[in-house]
Amino acid sequence: MMNRKKWIWYLPLMTAAISVMPSSAMAAPVADEWVYEDLEQLAGAGYLELPPGDLHQLSRKDLAALIGKAVDRMESYEGTSLADEYGRVTKLLVEDKVQLGLAKEQLEAAGKIFRQREREARRDTDALARQSLRGNNRLEVMEPLQKRAKESQMRLQGAARDFAIARQRALRRQRMADELEQRQNDIMAAMTGASSGTGPLPQSSLPAGTAGMTGTSGINGSAASPQSAGLLRDSSAQDADAMARLSALRTEFVSELDEAGALDKQNAHLADDLPVKDVQRPRLRIDSEVRLSDGKSTGDRDEYRYHNSELRLRVYPDYNIDGNWHAIGMVEGKKEFGSRKDKDDEKLRLDRYYLEGHVGLAKVDAGAFGSLMAEGNIYDSKFKGIRIEGGVPVKYAFEYGQANDTDKAWDATADYVQPTYSIGAGVYRFEGGYDKDNVVRDGKQSIAMANVHKLVGSIDLGAMVLYGKDRGHDGTGYVISAANGQEQSWKPRSRSWWLKYYYQPYETYYSHTMNGTADFMRKYGGFKGWGAGYSYTLSKDWLFNLEYYHLWDLDGHKASNTIWGSLTTYFKNYED
Repeated sequence: MMNRKKWIWYLPLMTAAISVMPSSAMAAPVADEWVYEDLEQLAGAGYLELPPGDLHQLSRKDLAALIGKAVDRMESYEGTSLADEYGRVTKLLVEDKVQLGLAKEQLEAAGKIFRQREREARRDTDALARQSLRGNNRLEVMEPLQKRAKESQMRLQGAARDFAIARQRALRRQRMADELEQRQNDIMAAMTGASSGTGPLPQSSLPAGTAGMTGTSGINGSAASPQSAGLLRDSSAQDADAMARLSALRTEFVSELDEAGALDKQNAHLADDLPVKDVQRPRLRIDSEVRLSDGKSTGDRDEYRYHNSELRLRVYPDYNIDGNWHAIGMVEGKKEFGSRKDKDDEKLRLDRYYLEGHVGLAKVDAGAFGSLMAEGNIYDSKFKGIRIEGGVPVKYAFEYGQANDTDKAWDATADYVQPTYSIGAGVYRFEGGYDKDNVVRDGKQSIAMANVHKLVGSIDLGAMVLYGKDRGHDGTGYVISAANGQEQSWKPRSRSWWLKYYYQPYETYYSHTMNGTADFMRKYGGFKGWGAGYSYTLSKDWLFNLEYYHLWDLDGHKASNTIWGSLTTYFKNYED
């Protein structure tokens, strides 16, 4: 044992040694070693950034802060989450399977053509060979046989080429779809394992080596091996290896390729001269609707006061005659429950029946069809006659025939439509129809119209001017409108609205489209006032409409208020 003097002599040395010892040797870590290892793994997976220095020097408070950041990043899915990746892969997989189906259709069609051309070439070549073996080589006999055999062989060569391309395309599509499906399964397995704690930690995107997938292995193995090459086993080893690399790279970089549009370019290769089956549509297409409506009007005149409910069925058959001409109709039946009933109540009638098709560049309708003149501000009902439409960028239209209770009616319009604005004009003539008192008698009513629409943001602003002459009287009117959206019965929760101000003497309209009292006000000089409408798609093929009108007649300034609502459901025998 040292004596006291020696101990005093060693004390400075021991103090100096202690001062240069690392702090880790002086103080024990505040957590188990697996905590530090897991933090490093999380940092490697991209869930947090580690501070510089030794983690062992951090306090438990600092460690807890790091863990909190990792948890927050995992919960908020910073970057690209596995769920996002699964969604993108699933979307692309659906596209791949559709493209694969089309490629198989092309292969089947090309195979049929190839076999047919092979039989023709064999037959014609056999005929030439047999004729030459007979020793009868007269020019007038051999030349046609030689020409036919040569043409058959050239057709066979082209068909064989198309078949080979179609087969190669189908093989590639199959391989890529298989690769992508494997990636989808791997992502779901990783998500399931991470959520249950039985699998690896989720990562922002699976590396190429996940689940046996690497840049050179393709699907769980070497691309050159029979097990992994699959449909590519008949290709060369070099082509198979290249295909495996491309498939793996395509799957690995699916997000980047999708954003760059490279996948669309790949799909465009199907749109060449190789055959594909036409998707069969029903020759007889039937659309139908059932509408329950209710309207209530109040006002200063007896005509303006009523309450009417109606259940209406409409069926629209469309028969494709020859790919151009269609036979179209509308069968209507209705039941009215209110204070007013018309002559068609509780009757089933064929209200529309016409042919529609193209003659050159013009679209032609002939028969009894619906006509919407000047956005319905002049006329909206059945028209018997002919309609011709055509022209770009100015669209021209002409109708000639009979409107409701007229001896003769015709109109001609021109519209110039651009993405953000449109202008249009038209002239309309009704002969022998309703006069001011809604009595059918001899006479003529003529109307000229001009309109303009301008899109401001999502709002369509419109203005229409109308000048009309009816049996010696004339009047000038206008309609100002604002609208947003369109009715979309197929799109749940879609909505639209419109707002209009009308000033229309009776000379400027014949049968108005509105559900208000405009037609009753013809005998009082016409009308002015407000109208508003709103539509909302409750669910697919269920549409709700609500309209309101506050109008005054022009002669006596008597008012009416109308509210009208409807619920419509739609049916059809085909898919769009």
